[in-house]
Amino acid sequence: MASLGVLLVVLGVGSLILPMLDIQFQIMSIVEPYQPFAGVVVAAVGAALVALSMQRRRTAAAPANTTEG
Repeated sequence: MASLGVLLVVLGVGSLILPMLDIQFQIMSIVEPYQPFAGVVVAAVGAALVALSMQRRRTAAAPANTTEG
């Protein structure tokens, strides 16, 4: 899930920067009329996936909180 998130962040941020160099990702050219909004949304979704993946790993690595009594 984290790798997909990183890919989306790269595509989103790249789709905002690359038009300044007169190039664009082939896949992001589909949403060219909706730029820069589409790039921001794609990057935000990717960042959310990375954050959720990190949270999931942190939760899985935490020891179970058991009380003996």
